[in-house]
Amino acid sequence: MEIRHLITFKSIVDLGGISKAAVHLGYAQSTVTTIIQALKQELSVPLFDRIGKKVQLTEVGGHFLTPANF
Repeated sequence: MEIRHLITFKSIVDLGGISKAAVHLGYAQSTVTTIIQALKQELSVPLFDRIGKKVQLTEVGGHFLTPANF
C-alpha cells in the first residue's frame, strides 16, 4: 500500500467525492478511481459504495478511515 493511496482515500472522504478529490490532488478522475480499485483489491473489501454519482463509505471503509487519519 502506498501513502498516496491513503492520501487519496482520505481526500475522497474529506471532500465528499471522487471528482473533488481528483481536482484537489491534481489527478485525473480516472487515476483516483484506479487508486481506489487498487485499495479494494489489496484489502479484498470495498471501501465505498456508489450511490448514483456519489460515493459513501462502507462499514469497512469507516473502520479503515481511523488508521488512515494521519
